[in-house]
Amino acid sequence: MTSRLSRTLLAFALTALLTPAAHADAPTGPAASADIRAKDTFDIVWARLQSSGFKGEHEQLDWATLKAEHQPDIENAKDIAALRREINELLQDLRASHLVLIPAEAMPQAGKPFEVGNGELGMRLTIVDGRFLVEQVIDGFPAQRAGIRPGWVVERIGDFDAVSTLTSLSKASPDAARRGSTMLQLHANDLVDAVSPGARIALQLRDLAGETRDLSLTAVANPDIQTVSLPGLPPMPLRFTQRKLSARDGDCVLYVEFNQWAMPVYDRFVAALREHGGCRGVVIDLRGNSGGLMASMSAVGGLFFDKPVSLGTLITSGGDLRLTALPRQVTDDGRDVRRFSGPLAILTDRASVSCSDMFPAGMQALQRARIFGDTSAGMALPAGVAPLPSGDRLMYPMADYVDAKGRRIESIGVIPDAPSAPTAAALRAGRDPALDAALAWIGEAQ
Repeated sequence: MTSRLSRTLLAFALTALLTPAAHADAPTGPAASADIRAKDTFDIVWARLQSSGFKGEHEQLDWATLKAEHQPDIENAKDIAALRREINELLQDLRASHLVLIPAEAMPQAGKPFEVGNGELGMRLTIVDGRFLVEQVIDGFPAQRAGIRPGWVVERIGDFDAVSTLTSLSKASPDAARRGSTMLQLHANDLVDAVSPGARIALQLRDLAGETRDLSLTAVANPDIQTVSLPGLPPMPLRFTQRKLSARDGDCVLYVEFNQWAMPVYDRFVAALREHGGCRGVVIDLRGNSGGLMASMSAVGGLFFDKPVSLGTLITSGGDLRLTALPRQVTDDGRDVRRFSGPLAILTDRASVSCSDMFPAGMQALQRARIFGDTSAGMALPAGVAPLPSGDRLMYPMADYVDAKGRRIESIGVIPDAPSAPTAAALRAGRDPALDAALAWIGEAQ
């Protein structure tokens, strides 16, 4: 069984963004037969939006018009599919991130096992020039053993038609296309690295010569993946990897990559610095990182400062809150925490979301890190999750965020200090432009 959040939530959000009417088909699972309580559901959705601290001023929202347009359709929905479709149309019109209707099927059900996949094929995908390309192939995993190489074009993953979906995305509005490309990249990667060991995944690719390759690969367990739970969300897989690389001058560089922010990230980072803190520089790879807990972001940030500093401000209806990087002296078991004062590089791309928008923004504003790669997602509204009478859940923005320089990141993203997005030519040559540029900078840093 694959990760239910991966298959249900991301696919649901992407389909809602591109083709709202696609939800006319009735769903399966617990929500299919439940009393949808459409009027009560609208009341809760609207109340949460009004009290959230998200005022939509930058999006130039007319709340009265939005309510008049959407309330009747939502309250008159006859089944769960229609209710979801109408709510999603309202959420799209708000033109902001972190507005997601989470279907009941994505949550654990009482008495039923809920598995989170810790298996993968060992490949990372990115969107370049309107196509999915293999960006990385991990040594020792099935993708490498099958001969897949960076630069190959991915056309299909199981039932997911990458070509037609990207074609649909190209016809969307600029705002929908931006958010859609983020969710699409996250979804496609989730299809190959959040699955159960032993699962067979059919792939259709084009190799460097343009020849079609139809492959069927079996996922294997990745010991670096563990299951974590975030408030109000289903259990999710957390992958944390580290390795020692070389800078241009031969000095070592600690490379750390993780796919979401959670407190185990801090513990693993502390251990990595304890082992490799003598290296010349550190690279944090946030490409494809979908966000998570701000507390984890504050804790990790504290590893790079000797005193508390503000990573930015959360603007809420009840007042402003500082998002602070908090250095710790010792771990919970009493061991010293080794902080790092050398060059810090952060890698971002279009799928660096939420905390992975905010963290690089804050570190860049403080001039504590240099950012490489592509502009981040620009989906930087801290969010909460509320249960709905229909049985679904609403993820909604609770605040706005500005970095330490007062820059708003939502819908803009973090612009790299050294833009180094992947290109088809670079990937075909086996190069990683963002990582290569980061390592060169660390090697030259004084």
